[in-house]
Formats: sequence, structure tokens, C-alpha cells
Amino acid sequence: MPSQRFYRLSEEKRALIWKASMKEFISAPYEKVSINKIIRDAGISRGSFYTYFEDKKDLLSFLLEDTRKKWSDFCAERLEDTGGDLFSAMEALLEYGIEFCKNNDLLRLHRNLVMYPDTVLTECMENDFGFEQEAGEDFFGKIDRSRLKDGTEAGVTLVVKLCTICMMAAFTEYYKCPEKEAVIKESYKKALRLLCYGACKARQKDQVEERSDE
Repeated sequence: MPSQRFYRLSEEKRALIWKASMKEFISAPYEKVSINKIIRDAGISRGSFYTYFEDKKDLLSFLLEDTRKKWSDFCAERLEDTGGDLFSAMEALLEYGIEFCKNNDLLRLHRNLVMYPDTVLTECMENDFGFEQEAGEDFFGKIDRSRLKDGTEAGVTLVVKLCTICMMAAFTEYYKCPEKEAVIKESYKKALRLLCYGACKARQKDQVEERSDE
């Protein structure tokens, strides 16, 4: 991970290094990622680069961890903004995710990395961009459980998993057909509504419960 010297840089300088690094990792397979291009685009010297990072694996770990942190922070902020309303927060997360993907081609980044057979890279990526892991305790702790029928830890975790599946499916569709963004967003909102209110009418639900009691 970056040295303390890196964190003593101005926020603007760190952002330049982040942007130049992400651009290079997206543009080239891992083994062809050029430190020279990164330092040129970031406007730093090669010597400075190696006082910030050990090598490009160290830089990659930083990029992935920093992206995870941004995602985690956004998750917690949106949930707080919605007063603990999980479904409103999940709706906002898709909007944020699509905008982030527009500016950072994460799909191509993943393709560039998974093609490189290296255990260190596998370790770097094993938890990359997973919503449940990245949301963290801060997110789960802000959920208003009184709004859910099952507010137990297991119940909340299950609902979050189902929401996550819907969100990942929406991201996949967006990558395939970005021109259908509006349709994808609407389908995602519909899926969240089904999860929130249920797919069955009350009478049908009662009949199912009666059959299970027999």
C-alpha cells in the first residue's frame, strides 16, 4: 500500500496519480502496464513514484482498495440520507454505480487482470467490488430494521443479498447494452419494488402459508 509520503501529497496530486494509474490499468493488460506512462501522465518523476509505491502490484492494490473505500463510504452515506430506508438507498446505489462505470471502465480492468495468472493479483481481486463485503458494518448498522418484516441479522443479510443480486444483474445488462440505460434502471426499480412489497397478493400468500401448515 502507499507510503506515508504519498498521503502527505495534496489531494489534487493524489487524484492525478489515481487517474493516470487507473487509465493505464484499464488500457493495457497487467504485464504491459507502463510505469513510465503513469508518471508521465501524472507529472511525477520515476524516483518519486517509487517513494510512493513499491511496484505496480502495490499500486494496483491501492487502486482496488481505494475504489472499495469510495464504494463503502457512498453506501453508508446514501443509507444515512434515506433515514435507514434500504430500498431507497439501493436505488441510489445503482445510479452511482453506473456513473462511476461511465468514468472508469471497470469491466475492462477486470478483464485485463483476470487474464494474468498471478496469485498476488488473485489475492488483490478476490473481494474486489463486492457490495456486501464493501458495504461493511457501517452500512448494515444504519439500516432501519423496523421497516422489515424480519429485522434479525439473518433476515437483513438475506434481503441485502437479494438486492445485491438485482443490482449486479443490472450492471451486467448495462455493460452489454449501455444504450438501454433508462430501461435497465426502470427494471431494477421494479425488482426492488417486488422485493419490498412482495410479488404475491395477500390472499395467495395466505393460501401458501395454509398449505405449508398441512
